[in-house]
Amino acid sequence: MHEPVRNQLEDLLAKKSGVIGQGKSGHHLASCSECLSEFKSMQAQSELFQSLRAPEELEPSVGFYARVLQTIEDRAKISIWAGFIYSPVRTRLAYMSLSLAVVLGVYVVAQETNESNLEHQRATVERAYVESPVFGSPAQQRDAVLVNFASQ
Repeated sequence: MHEPVRNQLEDLLAKKSGVIGQGKSGHHLASCSECLSEFKSMQAQSELFQSLRAPEELEPSVGFYARVLQTIEDRAKISIWAGFIYSPVRTRLAYMSLSLAVVLGVYVVAQETNESNLEHQRATVERAYVESPVFGSPAQQRDAVLVNFASQ
């Protein structure tokens, strides 16, 4: 398709078929058979699309929206989850879950601090045993080693 027709294609398709000969693009369509045949095919496609469009005055029948809402409510009542969604059980369950999560969180934090204190105490005791040398006679050293083994 040539430039004069391509620039004005939307305007030409919006007009009725009897006014093709007007303007620069109209004169080009009258003289160029290639552009005219391509324009005619596009015009036929445009008319087909126009026929597929629903009429603007088409409205749903009276009570359509009420029937749709009634169907939605009926199906919601049948659902298994409706008891949880539309009842106070849902809020109670949410509060209970939240409080259980808080209690478990406090317990975990308390256990972590308790375990870290135990680890610190173990490290301190191990350092004390390692750092303190055993003095005295061989009999006293043997007794100290046996006491260390028995205390662990």
